[in-house]
Amino acid sequence: MSRSAVNWIVVGLIAAVITVLQVLAGPVIEILLIAVRVLILAAFAYFLYTLWRNNRTRLSYLDRRQKVLFYGAGALLLLVVLGSFLLSWTLLTTLVFFAIIGGCAFVMWRVYQDTAGWY
Repeated sequence: MSRSAVNWIVVGLIAAVITVLQVLAGPVIEILLIAVRVLILAAFAYFLYTLWRNNRTRLSYLDRRQKVLFYGAGALLLLVVLGSFLLSWTLLTTLVFFAIIGGCAFVMWRVYQDTAGWY
């Protein structure tokens, strides 16, 4: 069996276990899922902080407009991720969520790439 098939089987089994646990022990699994969300958010924040710390010299060369775009997109990204905990998810909200994240990431990447030859 290929490694990819084994990985998909493991993901399917984990999803099945979470579904069964949600039915059998609803409140307990809800608390665990909230804890996992918080841990993922903390890991994401740490990743962004280390990324900023390693590139703060490069980002200091941005002009005012670029800083507003870069940090504004980052703030919007943070608000969308934090607000996602309050949403009831449908297909439309999922598409809008990923569109906003993709747009913010593109703006931040584009501004960062504009500084490539500055120093």
